[in-house]
Amino acid sequence: MTPEAALCETIARAARAAQAYPDDAANAPWLVTISVLAAQQAAAIALRAAGDSIPAQAGATELLLRAATKDRLSPPFTLPFGAAARQSFDRLVEARNSFMHPRGLTWFVSQDTLARGLPVIGAVVRHLILTQPVLTDLVSPREQEKIEDGLQDLDALAEFLDA
Repeated sequence: MTPEAALCETIARAARAAQAYPDDAANAPWLVTISVLAAQQAAAIALRAAGDSIPAQAGATELLLRAATKDRLSPPFTLPFGAAARQSFDRLVEARNSFMHPRGLTWFVSQDTLARGLPVIGAVVRHLILTQPVLTDLVSPREQEKIEDGLQDLDALAEFLDA
């Protein structure tokens, strides 16, 4: 499976978790985990397309920070990733980490964390893959459509939770 096809599958899974979340909060850990993975995948794809080497053990925030560095992705490809976006993304990463590395505590993610973090995921993927891809044919038109459709589900959930 190509990295681009894997991203499409990840976004589709995140969309299904977002659709199910309002009726079943048990989907929250998977929604968080898969959404963070989608941002990581998008950053890795963009950085690889620009010729950047990806460290073997790069964390989610590290990949996004690399994509936000003009030395790695020159403008206009540089990811806009300001302090507020980073804080919202980091909150999702913390929630993901507490789920993936359990310490015997009850896992929880706030609606505020989702409402603020999911739009950041959408913005990252859209910028790096759909609106400012390093290569114009980075993903096929069909993959672009699938990605946008899935991101719309994440956006809808964020809007619902923010209301």
